[in-house]
Amino acid sequence: MTKADKRIEWKARFDAWKASGLSVAGWCREQGVNIHQMYYWVRNFGDDQTTVQETDTQWLTVDMKDGPTNYSGQDPIIIHFDAISVEVRPNADMGLLSDVVGILKNQC
Repeated sequence: MTKADKRIEWKARFDAWKASGLSVAGWCREQGVNIHQMYYWVRNFGDDQTTVQETDTQWLTVDMKDGPTNYSGQDPIIIHFDAISVEVRPNADMGLLSDVVGILKNQC
């Protein structure tokens, strides 16, 4: 099963749970679905419900050092946020990076 197929399958389950009016635990018991997997997808699809109009733009200050940069495109990029650092290497899986950033966003 491809990632796209799995996402479609879980989106259908998510929509069925939302329409049921039951708690996640109650719906999972009735449907025989693993509750931990369901909570993962509830968080995942819950993030998808945010639209651009519902989010506030937050501008960040970027300190640029004087002089040319020596970035070759092969060096990792390190993103720092509070006590969290994420190293992104060339040819990184952008889907995985997006998932990690989404999880971090919800934790902070």
